[in-house]
Amino acid sequence: MSLWEKVKKMKLIHGLVLSAAALFLSQSLMADEFSVGKGKRPLTLGLGLLYKDKPYKGYSSSDKKSAVPIVLYEGEHFFARGGTIGWDFLNSDVLELAIIGQALGDSYEDGDARILKNNGDRDQSFGVGGQVSWAPEKLGFKFSVVQDVTDNSDGAQAVGQVFYKYKVNDSLLISPAASVVWQSDDYNDYYYGVRSRATNASPYTADSDINYRLGVLAIYQQPDSHWMFMGGLRYEIFGDEITDSTIVSEDEQLSALIGVAYTFK
Repeated sequence: MSLWEKVKKMKLIHGLVLSAAALFLSQSLMADEFSVGKGKRPLTLGLGLLYKDKPYKGYSSSDKKSAVPIVLYEGEHFFARGGTIGWDFLNSDVLELAIIGQALGDSYEDGDARILKNNGDRDQSFGVGGQVSWAPEKLGFKFSVVQDVTDNSDGAQAVGQVFYKYKVNDSLLISPAASVVWQSDDYNDYYYGVRSRATNASPYTADSDINYRLGVLAIYQQPDSHWMFMGGLRYEIFGDEITDSTIVSEDEQLSALIGVAYTFK
């Protein structure tokens, strides 16, 4: 095998590994918001049903629903919160600073809708960056920035969030949240841009823009039980750079998740 063939093989393996990781992590949409508070938590694994109303014109309804894995874990430094994994190097009673990896973007194949034909497939991205969380009481703030490292979108995303954790009783936690999301031009153009070769849509180049999210999430788990039940809703309002795309028909997106998981205590 020549050196060039070895390099191409290594690039292929690298791309497949990153794409698989991004796909797995991204499927637990919103589970990253089910952060479990202070202290350690044993590994929790489960399965959920996800509905995500992607905004592309004529997008197949069957592709909007999928079974998804749920992964939660809080260790000494390493954590897994659904779509986010990380390593915190500062975690006090009120402040957390961490390096994170996070799934990004909505994948699609150009056969998923007539409007997408010949525009090319879009793959999940995986971003690496940093996150700071400050939660002195029930009300908290979080800010994160990540950059795609998969050579898919080559884009970046920054999220500022305010959240509130309301513990109804020893078993039920409810957490509403509101977020402002900035996405770079590379990010938006990869997932919502239209190439000149597209058959059924006019060419379009997207710039950077800001989206807005509202969500509410809940966890139910009795103190002496291994079983956890969860559910969540997220409503996202897109900026003009997305809604002006010739393959997009909606200016909003609704996501819903219900799931059950087992904690290995």
